Parts: sequence; C-alpha cells; structure tokens
Amino acid sequence: MKVCQTLRRLAHAAFIAAVVLALGGAGLGEEQQPLLVSSNTTTVDGVVHEDEYSYSHDYGFLKLYANRSSDTLYLGVVAHTTGWVAVGLGSLKMDGATIFMGVIEPDGTVRLKPQTGTGHTHGDVYGDAPSTVVAYAMKEADGKTTLEIALRSAAYIRSGQSHLDLIFAMGQRKDLTERHIFRSSLRLKLRQ
Repeated sequence: MKVCQTLRRLAHAAFIAAVVLALGGAGLGEEQQPLLVSSNTTTVDGVVHEDEYSYSHDYGFLKLYANRSSDTLYLGVVAHTTGWVAVGLGSLKMDGATIFMGVIEPDGTVRLKPQTGTGHTHGDVYGDAPSTVVAYAMKEADGKTTLEIALRSAAYIRSGQSHLDLIFAMGQRKDLTERHIFRSSLRLKLRQ
C-alpha cells in the first residue's frame, strides 16, 4: 500500500513539474532561442505581425516579442487584458529594472510611463530612460492589449553582452498602480 502511495506521489510531482516547465519554466532560466541582430523590419504601430519579430515566446496570458537591428531594440507585448501592460529591462525582478508601463485610457489616449523598479515597487524615472525611447504604440482589440516599443539598443545592450534580462507583466484594470495579475521574467541570450 505504501509503495502505491509513494508511486502516486512521485507521478503527481513529475506531472506538476512538467506542467510548470511547459507553461512558464522557460522564463526561469535562459531561453535556447537567441536574439540576433536581424534584417526583419519591425513597424511600431501597436499591431504585432509574426514576421516582424525574430524572437517570440507565448506565456499563455501574455506573448512576448523581440527584434534587434544594429541600433534599435524592439519589444512587443500582447496580453489578454484590457488593462495595463509592461516590459522592463536590466533585471529579472522589478528591483533595478527600467520598466515601461503602458495603458490605453477609456477615452482612447495612450499613456506610456517609464518607471524604475525599487524593491517590490516602482516609481517615476528621473534618469535618461525616457530619452532611450525611439517610438511606441499601443492598440486594444478583442480583449487584448498590445504594447510595442522601440529603444536605443546601446542604452540596454553593451558590446560583448551575452544576455538581456527582461521582466513583463499585465494588470486587469486601466490603473498603473494596480498590482499585476500576471508577471514573468526572461534571460534572453544575445548573439551578434
């Protein structure tokens, strides 16, 4: 009897581990698909087309996209929410990350708010993060909110850097102070 219970527990633990790895375990370590300097043309218009990004990963509630030219880093977030979405760079957690939070207000106004992560919170940016933004756009359709942002890559990727730490999240409401309902992180390999 004890052997059967032990085997059931082991099978259950193995099943849970497989589900965790399938749903989001990739965000815990390094991704195998590297982000290369690409010839893909990314148009920052709030609509993500699969062929405009060289990297993508689906987290279920949120899909992350990335592309890179010689001087620009493009990031796209498509989230199953009509609330806010965010992407951050420079850390695998909020603390130390430069975060770009976006929301489409009820009147249709798009608001992008650069933030600096400190501990388990974030606040307004007082450094040069806003000046690193080349372009951004947001759209809301079919219960999803999309944020696309183009950044000066030299501000986030140094010569010889082997990976880029990213965080991303979404909120349920159009309130940038509301706690996230989904978040994850990714250490994205870089290749020239």
